[in-house]
Amino acid sequence: MKADWLSDPSKAGVFHLSADARELAAAAASAGLMVIYVDIHHAHDKDDFMAEAARALRFPDQAGASWDGFALGLKDLSWMQAKGWVLILEKSKHFAGGHGHEFKDAMAAMSAAADHWRARGKPFWTLVGGPEGWKSGWPDMPSA
Repeated sequence: MKADWLSDPSKAGVFHLSADARELAAAAASAGLMVIYVDIHHAHDKDDFMAEAARALRFPDQAGASWDGFALGLKDLSWMQAKGWVLILEKSKHFAGGHGHEFKDAMAAMSAAADHWRARGKPFWTLVGGPEGWKSGWPDMPSA
């Protein structure tokens, strides 16, 4: 998979994962982007989501206790130096469908992080994945 568009901060944001995650991850890694998988299958509320995301993102202990703290952590990432980041939210159907308000809050924080990093010339992607045929409600990923 050729995915030069992944390196373009102006295209980055929150999108539905509309490609094979492994191929996409390989393309992102070859472009020098850090790929982070976050399995949110067992997230039943805000605390579960933030705990899974904070663990995957290796947040310092104090980051991620609230949506504000979580958003601040996403805008720092000094402990994860990279040319950019690709977060793949795996198994998102349950949390997105059953906890819609909290899912929207989480994606708002991800979108704000993409804006923050775009202003600094680094792409920050959040790709929402689920079972084949499921749609998250977010736009499909851009293409080349």
